[in-house]
Amino acid sequence: MATLRTTASKPQVEFINSPEAYPAFIGGFGSGKTQALVYRALSKLLGDGRNLAYYLPTYGLVRDIAIPRFKEVLENAGIPYRLNLQGNYLDCNGKRLLFRTMDAPSRIVGYEVSDSFCDELDTLPVDKARRAWQQIIARNRQKKDKGINSVAVGTTPEGFRFVYEQWAKNPSPSYVMIKAPTRSNQKHLPPDYIDRLKETYPANLLAAYLEGEFVNLNSGTVYSSYDRRSCRSHETVREGEPIFIGCDFNVTKQAATIYIIRHGVWHAVDEFVDMYDTPNMIELIKANYPTNRIYIYPDATGKGRRTNNASISDISLLQQESFIVRAKASNPRVRDRIMAMNRALDQRLVRINDSTCPVSAQCLEQQAYKNGEPDKSSGHDHQNDATTYPIAYEFPIVRPVAKVDFTFTN
Repeated sequence: MATLRTTASKPQVEFINSPEAYPAFIGGFGSGKTQALVYRALSKLLGDGRNLAYYLPTYGLVRDIAIPRFKEVLENAGIPYRLNLQGNYLDCNGKRLLFRTMDAPSRIVGYEVSDSFCDELDTLPVDKARRAWQQIIARNRQKKDKGINSVAVGTTPEGFRFVYEQWAKNPSPSYVMIKAPTRSNQKHLPPDYIDRLKETYPANLLAAYLEGEFVNLNSGTVYSSYDRRSCRSHETVREGEPIFIGCDFNVTKQAATIYIIRHGVWHAVDEFVDMYDTPNMIELIKANYPTNRIYIYPDATGKGRRTNNASISDISLLQQESFIVRAKASNPRVRDRIMAMNRALDQRLVRINDSTCPVSAQCLEQQAYKNGEPDKSSGHDHQNDATTYPIAYEFPIVRPVAKVDFTFTN
């Protein structure tokens, strides 16, 4: 039996040998994604796989990247193969490796394989990537003598797109993610490669292109200090304890985020999303927290706003329910509220239970700037406003004031 030898990095070895059905190698530029995919494919071709399929976004990439890489590895290992460029396949070890593209998902039909390999899946638009993934899985039905059928992915994260949704946001047990920063493959790179990337890309892009992290690549994220892992909470509400609720008034899009305080740290533990109006929110609060003392931090404009089409203001409705309302005469400047939240996140004074507050976590993670202001067109602003009003109230940005003595001379 032929043997492949390579000086692979630790993440590459983990990915090549991963026994799970859907492993994903999420890496920065130069982390060896394609090399890891090629070696995983050849290990199946020479091992427990049957026919295989290797996917790239376009046939141009198949010709420029995949085919030369397979030829190089096989020839260096002295393994015989036959390549058919017209049919876009490679025969080796009595099996066939098909080269296919993902740019037209409807054409991923008419063949069966046991294992598949998707290179740069996240460069596709989200809907196209999702459809291609579904089609690829459907082709993966050739029965093997041993082992499970698998579809492996190697990609640089391109923001909060399909790979994030499938592998990072709420993955099923079959979806495993292997992270590979560029430095993990440094011995195979030019000595100045990483320094040149740092000179070329801004910090938010370097998080993706050097570290393999999921970040918003459209522009800078508003709540840049929020990191899902380091800011994660596992706390939940206890019966009878005080709760602190931030709310944003919007008809049909009213939002609320519920906090508790543990040892001086604010933990977001529940959320109400897309409520109809303030009476609807009051009903939900009373139904879900009948024994808890309620402190509520509303949008200060609610003193005059009426989301319920009645004559009484939204804040007055809250006060009638004996909720303790904490609102100043006006909202702080948007920039000050954002700074207050980012500072509190940096100091770990705020944590988010992303299991019970998935929308709050997602909105903090994904709202970007647009023309220098927080983007409201994405729909992330309502929940973020609710999440940040209590923090801006309790941990405000206090700007230093210089005391200047004037001496007046006539």
